[in-house]
Amino acid sequence: MLIPLIQNETLKIIRRKRFAVVIAILFVILALVTYSQYRRLREQQNRNWRAEIQQRVANFQNMMRRGRLNESYARGLRAEAGRLQFYLDHDIEPDKPTGPLFVRGFANASGWLLPLLVAMFGADIVSAENAEGTDKLLLTRPVRRWKILTAKLLTLFMFATLTLICGAVIAYAISSPFLPSGGWNAPTFVGFQLSGNSVSLDSVRQLPLWKDTMIAYGLQWYALLAVAAIALLLSVLFKSSAAAIGTMLASLIGGTILTRISPDWTAGKYLFVSALPLADYYTGQPPPYDGMSMLFCISLLGAWAIVATTISYAVFTRRDVFG
Repeated sequence: MLIPLIQNETLKIIRRKRFAVVIAILFVILALVTYSQYRRLREQQNRNWRAEIQQRVANFQNMMRRGRLNESYARGLRAEAGRLQFYLDHDIEPDKPTGPLFVRGFANASGWLLPLLVAMFGADIVSAENAEGTDKLLLTRPVRRWKILTAKLLTLFMFATLTLICGAVIAYAISSPFLPSGGWNAPTFVGFQLSGNSVSLDSVRQLPLWKDTMIAYGLQWYALLAVAAIALLLSVLFKSSAAAIGTMLASLIGGTILTRISPDWTAGKYLFVSALPLADYYTGQPPPYDGMSMLFCISLLGAWAIVATTISYAVFTRRDVFG
């Protein structure tokens, strides 16, 4: 039975207090961002939002005309300028601070934050057994090893899901007292695509904010499951918790930097890190490399997760008890 094994793994994660630390980090970060949004809302009560957006578009265009920009950064500027111009043309104020929009923005902003947090309690789910001296006892139990690893993987998926849900709940709970709490049916526009030096509007479609939020969180959840599978692999390969966590964090941070500073290295699009911010790509932000469609990114993360899980099972089920 897997349920008792999952319960045991759940208690281990709670006892190590990693999940509590993750929730505390989310609370602090979201509280600070909420305060920033609240101040922005108070300062913008009597502002001319159209003039501000026009100024932002002009600044982006001036930056691109000057040249000497990283190609990946320049593509992002063109996409953002095109998105803002669309809102100007349709007389819609974008990004007005509200509670629902704050929750929706968390899905985009968590493209790198949540994978880092999931790595904190995922990369040592197996390696911690060695640090605690329970690995030999674990492997000599009268339970098939694939069941032990399956319980750990399902527990990791469960906590990755809880991290995303808790982030959304905390975001709404903190922001509601300070930002307008209504607006779940407000119109949002997605599907902006960069075509050459201009933004294509052919695929732009309107959705209510609640539906757009559900899609964005679904994509982010999928990305987190892929990160959890890769974290499990590192936890199986390394007997040291510090080495497993350090390698996972280095992969996430180093891969992110690499995709930003080396857009000409096209092989970088096959790194799982380059496909992680699915919610951003869904909104319209261009990926760091050409040819990375949404389907490509989803398939890439799925392939990484399948390969990582396969290797994890192959190594764990053949591990020497006394190795």
